[in-house]
Amino acid sequence: MPRVYHRHAFGLFGLLGVLATSLGLMGCPGSLDSSLLNNGSGTGGTSGGTGTGGSASVNCTGTNDGATLITTNCAISGCHIPGGVQSEGLDLTIDATIGSRLVGVLSPGASGSVCGGWPTPYLTPGAIPTPTGLLIDKIKGPPPCGDQMPWPGPPEATALTATQLSCVEAWAEGLITAAQ
Repeated sequence: MPRVYHRHAFGLFGLLGVLATSLGLMGCPGSLDSSLLNNGSGTGGTSGGTGTGGSASVNCTGTNDGATLITTNCAISGCHIPGGVQSEGLDLTIDATIGSRLVGVLSPGASGSVCGGWPTPYLTPGAIPTPTGLLIDKIKGPPPCGDQMPWPGPPEATALTATQLSCVEAWAEGLITAAQ
């Protein structure tokens, strides 16, 4: 029972953090390439299903936006942000340099990561229309090394839904395309 309260408390604090960050970013001018955000325009756009499930479009806007999913599930305090205790050398902060930190980049294996030196980059260059790489493998599961993400991995945490995974893949496809 306490575990349920913990999840709800973290969810509430996480939601408050996302809202505060969103409000703060709304007033900040910046130079982020809008094609890196999967907001329905640019190379990210919305994506069709990526399996045998059909070709219906997936709505990758709002909370299902790939960049938003990465920000709220991965680039959080203690995880994949600069100085994150569990970052393992991977910075998933969404900014203009996110593509250069993922596309064609191998895990450095910081903090003794079991994925350090893994031969597959976080995002494989040219892997379009279905992005591949360590980042996608770690989210889809089962991962080739280490734990499934988001941490601590199923069953303790909720893995991304099929729709959310499709939206992260569409976002990743935009990063790969921009890097070519």
